[in-house]
Amino acid sequence: MSGLLPGLLLLAACGSGTAATTTTTVPAPTTTAAPTTTTTLPDDGALVSLAVGGDVEYAPSGEDLPPVGPSLLAADAGGGIHLYDPVGNRILSFTGDGYRTRSEIDLEAADILAVTAFTAASDHLLVVEVFFAPLRQRVHRVEYDGTVRETIDLPAGYGLEDGLSDVLAGDGDEIVIEYGGGAYYGAWVPESGSFLTGPALTFGGTTIVTRPPDLDIGPGTATADLAGSLGGMRYLGMTADGTVAVIREEVRVTSSVFDVLTTVEWYSPTGGFLGSARVPGLRSQAIGAPPGVAVLPDGRAVALVALPDVVQVVELPRVSVRITDLTSSA
Repeated sequence: MSGLLPGLLLLAACGSGTAATTTTTVPAPTTTAAPTTTTTLPDDGALVSLAVGGDVEYAPSGEDLPPVGPSLLAADAGGGIHLYDPVGNRILSFTGDGYRTRSEIDLEAADILAVTAFTAASDHLLVVEVFFAPLRQRVHRVEYDGTVRETIDLPAGYGLEDGLSDVLAGDGDEIVIEYGGGAYYGAWVPESGSFLTGPALTFGGTTIVTRPPDLDIGPGTATADLAGSLGGMRYLGMTADGTVAVIREEVRVTSSVFDVLTTVEWYSPTGGFLGSARVPGLRSQAIGAPPGVAVLPDGRAVALVALPDVVQVVELPRVSVRITDLTSSA
């Protein structure tokens, strides 16, 4: 999922309104299985470690700007970890015992030129492609061997310039596009060939509403005081037992410092607070994007951290208290 600042996130019954668009089913090309290799376990406590200059590369993004590097992260239902390498235009996947089995999807070979967001559905990836020369704003269903199962063109009014911020896999692998960090959603309806848009959606049969100052899950309500923080909350994921994970961001401004404190928070299916974990901040990154965050099926949160000489996927330590209540600055 992407690491953009959220606005309001509402997940409940779907709203109304449709926008016509087109869908193109791409014939399956002749492909071979994505190559796999076995890697050694990192000795630094990370789940995955990739050497910069060897396994991955950073690329300049402009004068006096930090470089571009991996920042998008997803986790699938089997516990596999997937990250997007923008310089190589590929998705790297790590599965198996200790994440030692590595494979990659060459997106250039699949005619996908750039990725803005992606996530894991039940048995494939949902990949959002945004490119401007030629102009492309599309969502692809991509198999793990690199085969493109389906391509959907985003209609006018639903692109990056309209606030596209993430993609989610809804019930039954429904394609759900997040806009404005959760201000509203567009759910693809294959039967009508259009997007159904609204401020709310339902996931896993559970109503989830995240908005300052309250977080509502099913019949429960958990107070999360965000009034005046300039931050917000957005849906991150749900585990098999119904535990809901959200990203919470608070913007904190002092006379000389502007910071965003980002945490993961877990809630029970009835809205009870279960714990939180702090996400490394943008200032810890060697690139110009915050760490990507994902939730594994067992509920653990992981982050994609880009350091000067290594890119790592690390588990975020979880505590039983709300970190934002204890921390005065990011």
